[in-house]
Amino acid sequence: MLDLTTHRVAVAFALRELERRLAQLTQALGHTATWCRVVDTECPSDGLKRIIAAYTGIDLAMDDMANVSPVCLGVVGVEAHVMQLALAVNVAKEELKAVCAPLQRIRTRIPLAKQADGRKTRALPVVRVVLRMIQRSDLNLLAAYRRIPVLRETPKRVVYTRARTRSVYRMPVAAVQALVAHSDKPGAADDRARLRLLTRHETHLGLVRPYYENIRANVTYRDAARGARNSQIAAELPLMFVTDAAQSGPEMVFPGTRATSDATPRKSRTARLESVPYLTTLPVYRYVHTDANDASVSE
Repeated sequence: MLDLTTHRVAVAFALRELERRLAQLTQALGHTATWCRVVDTECPSDGLKRIIAAYTGIDLAMDDMANVSPVCLGVVGVEAHVMQLALAVNVAKEELKAVCAPLQRIRTRIPLAKQADGRKTRALPVVRVVLRMIQRSDLNLLAAYRRIPVLRETPKRVVYTRARTRSVYRMPVAAVQALVAHSDKPGAADDRARLRLLTRHETHLGLVRPYYENIRANVTYRDAARGARNSQIAAELPLMFVTDAAQSGPEMVFPGTRATSDATPRKSRTARLESVPYLTTLPVYRYVHTDANDASVSE
């Protein structure tokens, strides 16, 4: 039997610890940040405000979209003790994810007020039920999980890039059947029937996530002994590095201002999935070929 009380205590404790660590970090940033640069800002104080808002933005506002995390392109240089606070925030994020992520995969039914269609209950992920219990339904889990990107060395140059990508997960048919087994969405019964029609030779289906904007930072470091070295990291949140007032900040190259939402997503290198979804309640497709990769892939 599902013990919601135990999960409630664990989630509440982990969330309080994350918020405590974020408060410590933002207080220190407001007093000791030595250098920052944020896209579309000229004044360092304005840039620092946006950086703090990005780090602390773990709640959904009224007009925010679900499953979307705040994005802020920028870099901030801090003293060593502030970097330690950022690392502590990342540890707290991992601990919150450790208690919440497993509950996202478990669903439980909750009673509903009288519905026009006669439904009396609704299936919800357990993590959402627990967040309701602690009055934190507005928590943006994606933002709460997202780690602050920290650089162990002072960068010489940071170049941002944007790309439109999506993930495709190759899932066993049995796993897809489990996802729709207790769904009360319109069309769920038809989807369950379609899955039963698959032959035993068709063992996997593709679960396709929507296209999203993938932001990366190409970071160049300067090491006198080894020459320039490069790395690429995810950069939805501002990058942080240790510096002091005597050091100059890195050269920054931000992407163009053209909205990437208007860009045409590039086609997959191979047409491995059928062109139309096989199910109506989930973005699940049949494979054209049976030799698809076993892991998620990005297109």
